[in-house]
Amino acid sequence: SSGINAEYGGYRPLTVTYGELDKMLTKSCEVESEEEKDKILAPFDECVNYIQFANDECDYGMGFELAMCVFAHKESRNFLGTISSMLPLAYDLLGRTLFSKIMKKICKKEENGSL
Repeated sequence: SSGINAEYGGYRPLTVTYGELDKMLTKSCEVESEEEKDKILAPFDECVNYIQFANDECDYGMGFELAMCVFAHKESRNFLGTISSMLPLAYDLLGRTLFSKIMKKICKKEENGSL
């Protein structure tokens, strides 16, 4: 574990750069077939797998960082399922339950088209 400290959780760097992530998310929204999307998002999915390992070892920052990047992306509405599962979990793991509740409400409103 490459943690920051036990009280706030740890951090591991993402396995993709911000630029690579931006291109992946944008390009995946431009293709029609699920097969193409899966191929484009393979590095993203690999990063999500690493986050599960990091979370198991109390390095919660990696999941928070990736979730925030996806939430801030211009195509974030296309990744609402990912955001609604990753970001509240990251907040909960970091002991920020109020932010988790707020994020859940934001995602629910977005799913209902009322945001």
